[in-house]
Amino acid sequence: MALLLFCAWSSSYASDTIPISAVPGLVREAVQYYAPGAQLIEATVSEDRIYRRAYNCTYFRNVHLGSIKLGPRGQLLDIDESLVIEDVPPAVQKTIRKETRRGLIKWIKLDALYGQAVYRVKSYYGNSTKIEISLTITASGQIVARKVSKGLLIF
Repeated sequence: MALLLFCAWSSSYASDTIPISAVPGLVREAVQYYAPGAQLIEATVSEDRIYRRAYNCTYFRNVHLGSIKLGPRGQLLDIDESLVIEDVPPAVQKTIRKETRRGLIKWIKLDALYGQAVYRVKSYYGNSTKIEISLTITASGQIVARKVSKGLLIF
């Protein structure tokens, strides 16, 4: 009996998969705003402390699989997608190339920071593989955070 009650309780708090056609229009518009050209693959509804209802959507864009969590009115709660430099906006590309001195890029991720979409970049600085630079850049190309770390220096 206890096992049956536990299963019923846990299933009531689990997220429910909904058809793509049942996703509200504001949520669909927000997905297209934060990930232009994205095609929704799966959507689930879950309970959230602040927004009461949150939509967890999985999407496919430019051979990349991403996930986004939105409030009922399209508020960005979380986003996660790995990208290449050709997939980011031109202003972000320009900032990345300028700040890294065209160094080798390890990874670029689309992320959320205080409800805004940002691009997190980890790259080598210039021709050096001893100096790494981490950047957080807005969609307009402005730098939010910059961290430079040096590797082992051999004398």
